[in-house]
Amino acid sequence: MMLVSMRGMPEDSKIHREMNNLIEKRRFQELVKKAEKYIDENPESYLGRWWKARALTFLGDTESALKWFVEAMKKAEDEYEESKISSSIANVYNIRKNWQQSLNYTEIALELNSENVVAIIARSIALMATGSKREALQLLEKNSKLFKNNYEKACVEAVRKNKGKMLTLLEKAIEENPHTRVTVLYDPEFELYRRDPDFQKLVKV
Repeated sequence: MMLVSMRGMPEDSKIHREMNNLIEKRRFQELVKKAEKYIDENPESYLGRWWKARALTFLGDTESALKWFVEAMKKAEDEYEESKISSSIANVYNIRKNWQQSLNYTEIALELNSENVVAIIARSIALMATGSKREALQLLEKNSKLFKNNYEKACVEAVRKNKGKMLTLLEKAIEENPHTRVTVLYDPEFELYRRDPDFQKLVKV
């Protein structure tokens, strides 16, 4: 899960909408180019670097994605941004099935921002994968009030392996934000379901 948490910044919200529109259309190379343009126009902002890393993740180049998340970290201005980038790095490590590194980076992310939903869910994935199911479920339950939107809730139910509830929530999430029909194909929470006929039917364009 790599949702972007906006803090009411108009420019952030604008690029957020533009990039998600490209994700919905699966125009990932264009996503890279737009991120690079944003970097050129905003050299001191972490955001363009973050989006370039995100785009490279969609393209399957996780090694380059990690490098660009590190570059984004160099431009982070506060603990909120550092936490967000750390949780994104953790997600890439979940994709790579490097669970220990995911646990390392989610620990950092949560120390910086204990309410980082992306970090909480990413950590639960790594815990489940390393046999710490009880700890993973306790982490999700402890933070249940933080999961506000349907996509976040769908991610949680995917980790809990509650397929029926996950599909119901995911259907609502796709109706609200069509780009999530694409992100579910890459976010590690949903890996177990990608060959499931009901899941495939839901995400099919």
